[in-house]
Amino acid sequence: MNTFSRIVPLACGLAVAGTSLGAEPDPLSMLEGANTQAAQVQAALDFCRRDARPVVRALDGLIGAAGLSAPQRDKLRRTYEQAMRDESSRIAGIASQKGFAQGACPATTLETLDKQTPVIVKSLDDMRRGWRQTAASTPIPAPARTPEQPPAQAADIAPGKYTCYTFDAGQLNYAYTDVVVQKGGHGQYAVGAKGGSYQVQDGRVSFTGPLSNATGRYAVKQTGVPQLDLVFNADNRASMTCPRGR
Repeated sequence: MNTFSRIVPLACGLAVAGTSLGAEPDPLSMLEGANTQAAQVQAALDFCRRDARPVVRALDGLIGAAGLSAPQRDKLRRTYEQAMRDESSRIAGIASQKGFAQGACPATTLETLDKQTPVIVKSLDDMRRGWRQTAASTPIPAPARTPEQPPAQAADIAPGKYTCYTFDAGQLNYAYTDVVVQKGGHGQYAVGAKGGSYQVQDGRVSFTGPLSNATGRYAVKQTGVPQLDLVFNADNRASMTCPRGR
């Protein structure tokens, strides 16, 4: 059985939602469900090192078309973050039981992800179009980003403290490692009392100093939270995820 079999019924569920939105008495609850499910999909894609940006952009477009208030947007962001954490922990537990590491998913899982991602994106786009058709007469803001206009890669890492975690036996564990990115845009960071420098190119990060044996990826998630993902000695089994604290 496919490790992440939830993705198949998820795509079907989103497709039904996209076509039936006009008859739904509470479209906001449907949006909340799509928000949570998209977070679960991103967790699977991130774990398997697949590109989650098409799903994130489609969800951004859907939320942008809904004309939500600031408190509603904040609620969706919090729900998205929690769903990502829960699903990442669940997937890591399954992976540990089946004996494969982050970034080394089985071929059957990768095939499912590759087939279902465009279906999920289309379903989210259908929901966005359905929302526009049933919206009130007040103008609806256009989506901030579209699949044809990918967001620009960050040129530098946002300053602050990035708290690092590992996945072990299905649990998200604090790694007792904090990466502090210095202010000023000079490419400096510190881990404890030791400092070093970093360079960012196309979202990939290289280091000198205490993290010189690590390679990283940097991105600002759909929730707005900057995050570093680190792999040590080119071994995906030795990895940490480091979201920036608020």
